[in-house]
Amino acid sequence: MRAHWWSCMLGLLCLPAEVTLNTWRASQNPSTISVVRVNSSVEITCSTTLPEPMGLYLETRFPNIGNIMFLSLQKGQITKNTTIEEFKDRIQVTRKKQPAGSPEFTMSLSLRGPEDTNLYFCRWTYFESSKRGELSSNGTVIIVTEKDPQEHCRFHFLDLTFITLSVTAFTIISCLAIGALILRCKRFKKDFQPMRVEIKPRPNRPVHVCPQQRALHSPYLVTSDSTLDFRGIL
Repeated sequence: MRAHWWSCMLGLLCLPAEVTLNTWRASQNPSTISVVRVNSSVEITCSTTLPEPMGLYLETRFPNIGNIMFLSLQKGQITKNTTIEEFKDRIQVTRKKQPAGSPEFTMSLSLRGPEDTNLYFCRWTYFESSKRGELSSNGTVIIVTEKDPQEHCRFHFLDLTFITLSVTAFTIISCLAIGALILRCKRFKKDFQPMRVEIKPRPNRPVHVCPQQRALHSPYLVTSDSTLDFRGIL
């Protein structure tokens, strides 16, 4: 299913808007994406301004361009020929009454499963100056899913809501954490005081005291070897 999806997305990007050749145009409705459920049907309306087209092809784009059905419009007669056996009895064609020279056909396709997901487009053939020409219309991307398209969209909406809420909650929590960190840094900066080195005073140097010399109380020169002290006698 994913492969079909991406193929159709690439095909949608490559869609020609509305092909114009001289004053002739070919259009197709719907011209965008149609999401349908398994075993449902889809209507594709093809119209052109060609005066007398020879035929109308209904084709698919992926994996290769392939003819599903061909309508022969020669001599005012309409003949349907299903070229792919898988689509036999699954296509109903209705012609809408339009002014002369503006044919329009509505084709109802019965789709069975996801393998029918593809890009469908109309291709008109005509003669001009004895030369055969072709004119293709813009395509319609048809996606066949096993679930109801509304339910599928609802699931996508719930997933998107959950992702949005998760991102919002993460953003709020991150902002709160950053704010708390900034506030804490401001408080720390306010209360912070650089550490001062305490310089101890130098101890006082001891005062050097010179030893006192003992005073000599010997006014007399003693020349005698006697141990008798005559200082008290004199």
